[in-house]
Amino acid sequence: MIYNWRAAIGVIAPTTGVAIEMDFHRFAPEGVAVVTNRIPFSGNPTPEELMDMVSYLEESARIFRPEVPFDVVTFGCTSGSLVGGSGFDKKCIEAIEKTCGFPGLTTSTSLLDAFKALGAGNAAVVTPYPDETNVLEKKFLEDNGVHVTNIKGMTSKRCSLDELSDRPHDIYQHVKNLDLTGADSIFISCTGMNVLDIISTIESDFGLPVLTSNQVTLWGALRKARVGDKIPYLGKLFTI
Repeated sequence: MIYNWRAAIGVIAPTTGVAIEMDFHRFAPEGVAVVTNRIPFSGNPTPEELMDMVSYLEESARIFRPEVPFDVVTFGCTSGSLVGGSGFDKKCIEAIEKTCGFPGLTTSTSLLDAFKALGAGNAAVVTPYPDETNVLEKKFLEDNGVHVTNIKGMTSKRCSLDELSDRPHDIYQHVKNLDLTGADSIFISCTGMNVLDIISTIESDFGLPVLTSNQVTLWGALRKARVGDKIPYLGKLFTI
């Protein structure tokens, strides 16, 4: 049986966690194959550690060979694909395309496309990152035309990133406590977190469209591969 009769998507994912792989395999439409390779990452999302991860991007893209044609190869990491500032996501795409020859994409590129598709430009953001990384994420978004009304980190000694990745109810509470004044959308950042199953609940409870890293990464990769399936369970974005 041919599993990629519609499209084949390559995903370069950080070595920490399996959320992005599980989410892609759960929601990829029939006829869409997903192949994942890992990029070394310490798991500590500081700017220095993120830049160190990106230094392995070309090496991680080499697994995607012409023997299996890919419609797109995406770097599935939000902070890693924006840590270098505005235009850094494009540099990541260039590195992927130069290495494997297939169309490239990143989570942060797909995120910007998703904001445009929704017509949203004022985002309240929650992340599991330290303050210095949140500063960089806010600047990247605002330099690309998305006003950040509020950005707040979720991690603490009581609740680590590893714990958050498996506890979507904690993420919901962080969203609930977020100041949404002036926001026309909510963005939950990080491909390492399990959030897809609460998107529709958050949209219903707070009356705003929700973007999450794995949601926009999947949406962007499918649209790049010219697969237009609508998946309302994954929020307003997937009804466009």
